[in-house]
Amino acid sequence: MALIEHLERDNWRRFFSEMFRHTRWVLRHDRYGHVGSSASDLRAWLIFGGIPRVRQALDRGMANRRFPDDRAAQVREHIEVLVRDNRSELLALPRDGIIPNEEQPMDLSVEDVESALERISRGERPFEEWMYAHGHTYRDLTKVYKIIDRWLAENGIIAAPGPRPRLQ
Repeated sequence: MALIEHLERDNWRRFFSEMFRHTRWVLRHDRYGHVGSSASDLRAWLIFGGIPRVRQALDRGMANRRFPDDRAAQVREHIEVLVRDNRSELLALPRDGIIPNEEQPMDLSVEDVESALERISRGERPFEEWMYAHGHTYRDLTKVYKIIDRWLAENGIIAAPGPRPRLQ
């Protein structure tokens, strides 16, 4: 049974926590060993994109299976708990060469930039598409936009936001 199917059950938190711990062990000690489908899902997501890929795959799976909003929010929160509780082990995986490092060099050509600008002028959102395709959430995207807006305002490229309007 795939991991997403187990998240529909009542004991999903315990199962997910145990599967997360088991998959970490498998990656470190027997990366290519035979595992069940849930561990296989999690292992593949971690290898090919790390935690952002896990978030993306689970979000997609929960949407496809029409998870209730409250359950989907609980799953997302639990992922953050697992990440926080296992931070040192997760950081050690790419450091030790067990999974690829998420950082990849960006080789943008003039054509790539021109193409992106053309798409933006047509109303498309290539940056947001890229962020979502790489497992980032809407929250991640808004953080990036806030940083960009702050930099643009600090450098006089856009006007700094004025005071918030008061509600009457």
